[in-house]
Amino acid sequence: MPVAFQTFDNLPIGVAHADVMAAFQPFFCTEARSAEGSRQLRLIRWNAAKRAARRAFGMSAEGGKRSKQVIAGEYEGAWARGFVAYDLSAGCRKPEPWTDRGNGFMADRAGVPRFRNVMLSAAIRALKPKRVLEVGCGNGINLLLLAGQYPEVSFAGLELTEAGNRVARGLQQAPALPPALAAYPVDAGRDPQAFRRIDFIRGDATAMPFADGEFDLVFTILSVEQMERVRHQALAEIARVSGRHVLNMEPFADANRSLLRRAHVFGRDYFKGTIADLPRYGLSPQWATMDFPQEPQLGAALVLSAVRRGRQPG
Repeated sequence: MPVAFQTFDNLPIGVAHADVMAAFQPFFCTEARSAEGSRQLRLIRWNAAKRAARRAFGMSAEGGKRSKQVIAGEYEGAWARGFVAYDLSAGCRKPEPWTDRGNGFMADRAGVPRFRNVMLSAAIRALKPKRVLEVGCGNGINLLLLAGQYPEVSFAGLELTEAGNRVARGLQQAPALPPALAAYPVDAGRDPQAFRRIDFIRGDATAMPFADGEFDLVFTILSVEQMERVRHQALAEIARVSGRHVLNMEPFADANRSLLRRAHVFGRDYFKGTIADLPRYGLSPQWATMDFPQEPQLGAALVLSAVRRGRQPG
């Protein structure tokens, strides 16, 4: 049966929608003018239409396909900037449009890992894994926050780009997290040294250097969105290395039904899979939600799946 989207208040993980929004609140741009938000929305719509048209007519580089080279080119610079954005005291520095439960508002995306941490932490608290892997961990921000909150859990992160892996591993050489980063999450955690024990690995999601079922929980945060060209291989590998659960926050087609979002996904060559596709990889969806802040041009769904062995992608 299809999995219906639920509110956070109804999920069996002990976190409410209000908790998620409260974590994002320090980065709300309450002084941003509505005219600026309207201008940015017009620009978002224009860029989505332009990219979709260019790709449809073969005018984009590499035909608009997200190759590994395209992905590396986009993210190497972003990860190389490190962790300077995650300063709670800085508040809103760059207003951007967001939406939640049909209400639009302006916020700084520097607060996004903070509200995601509330969601991820609740899932780990409910599932009680001993070994956790993030696939496509970027600069490691999600794992750096979770490690201190759950020092009894063994965390690993796989990242394709050299810059992301270098920045994450470089931070581990410090005696402590930078003060701004330590103060960033809602829950500062119990072990300020746990970040040094994360196993950051540079590797490819389509050929992961892990044994079958090596992790109790494997999660992705808008990383499979980049893997449309290798979607089947990546999801099969994610299911292979998980022994119990997979948690995906990805732009499933179920979350991108509006014209703007479909154009954006097509123009960017993002992930086009559906939640109903997951069983072909041996993943049985347990619940799904979109009850958290969303970008107007790209919807994401958080989906928890149980792993079932013996299924292969067709």
